[in-house]
Order: sequence, then C-alpha cells, then structure tokens
Amino acid sequence: MSGRGREYTGRTVDPALRRPALLLIHHDADLLDLLTRVFEARGFTVAIAATAFQAMSHLESEREYQVIIAGWDATSGLGAEIYKWALRNRFHLRGQFVFLASEVPPDFDKIVAGRCLTVPPHETEEIVRIAEAAARRGERLAEMSEDELAWLDADRPTLLLADDDPVLLMVMAQLLGDFGFAVTPVESGNAAIAQLDRADFDVVLLDWFMSDGAGGEVATWLGTYRPWLMERVVYITGGDADVIRKHAGDRPVMAKGQDSQGLVHLLTSIARAHKQE
Repeated sequence: MSGRGREYTGRTVDPALRRPALLLIHHDADLLDLLTRVFEARGFTVAIAATAFQAMSHLESEREYQVIIAGWDATSGLGAEIYKWALRNRFHLRGQFVFLASEVPPDFDKIVAGRCLTVPPHETEEIVRIAEAAARRGERLAEMSEDELAWLDADRPTLLLADDDPVLLMVMAQLLGDFGFAVTPVESGNAAIAQLDRADFDVVLLDWFMSDGAGGEVATWLGTYRPWLMERVVYITGGDADVIRKHAGDRPVMAKGQDSQGLVHLLTSIARAHKQE
C-alpha cells in the first residue's frame, strides 16, 4: 500500500471541533506521518499506534478519543483486531471508528453492523471529512438529554437508510442506531431495492435524490412488489422539501440536517405503530 496518498491542499480549521482527540492506527509509518500532519493542520490532537498493543494502551488511558482511524485490509487485520477489542472493553467507542481499506474487507459489515465506513487510504480529503463528521456527532450525542436517549429496546426496530452521501450516511446511521434502531445503511436506491427484495423493514428512510436509483424509484418498486411497506416510508432531501411533497404522495418529507429530533420522533412513531399491529 502506498503511504503518500494524494497531495493535501489544506482548508480552514473548523472551530466547532475544539481540537478533538484522534487516534491513528496503522502499520504503514509513511501513512501515519502523512495523516498526522493533515489532522493536526485541521485542529485535531493526534496520537498514533503501529501495533495492537500500542493502540490498546492508548484506548485504556484516561484520554477520551472522539475519532479512531484504523487500517484494515488484505495485508493487515489490525483494524478488525482493535475494533473487536473495543466492543469488549470500550463499547461506547463502537461508532467512532473509521477504517482505511482499498476494498471492503471480508465480513466487514457483519463485524461493524453498519456503524462504520471504509475509506481508501489515498483519499485524504474524504478521510478528513468523515473524521470531522464523527467528531461532530460525538458532540451532539453528548448534549442529548436522557429522555432523548431513552428509547433503547431489546427488540430493536429495523430501519433501512438510503443516502448517496457517505458522510451523511455514516452520521445518520450512527445517530439512529443510538436511538435504538437496527440500521441497514446503503448508498443508493438500487441497493435499497436489493435489501427490500430480501426482507421487510419496520421503517424505510430514503433520500429523494440519488444518482443510482432515486427515492421515488424505490417507492415505485415498493408499490408494485411490497405495497404493505409504503406506509413505513419517510423521505429526506437536501432540496426544496415543499416541492418534493407534491410528488411524494402522503409520505412525509424531511429536510436534511434541519430537525434531527423531529425526524427521530417521526421514525420512532412509525416503528412503534408497526410493532403494535
């Protein structure tokens, strides 16, 4: 694996992050050096580990890490080893991992259960974007009230989430997972249809605009092959929600990033209504 990646151009440090702590775990010293410089320039406090022992020592220390970036590829299962260790010993960090991999590792989805993403190690800017999103998410969760986090049930409702923005997909999947949903995240409408062809879901949350199968196309498929699921569909959009409502039938349309608590309340209501049927 090449450790240099593409050239980093640099952008203004986001003051909202307030120097979050980040742990870099990788066997490639060149890549560790590159990413350390990149993240320090973006306002992170960075620690590094090249072995599982070093990583575990960091995670057992008193410092609380908001983001953990770990390598996990065909030549090294270091990230998988640390993630499994965290599930046993630092469970609250399960959603703060970002994995560097040129290809999705075998059994990745089974192990991380939709909580984390993989990013090619040469896509430096994308790594930074996802790490910043994870840090922001950690801050938002820390500010939530006990009532907002109370709906955690052993019988977790299943939720299919489709959005072609990988950062938003990660943030929303982790947020909804913390609210008690068993989330299956997919990056396109066609991938959502493939999931719906295999199993029903208690709630279906669809981005209206996606390049590989839009939310409306998924709804058309549902109306033909799974009509009983239509009442469980909610749309999200980065466009004009009022315009989209004219085409969405009787299904709710929520603007992205504007009312997270309202969205969670809506999804919870749909899930509870379905569970009571």
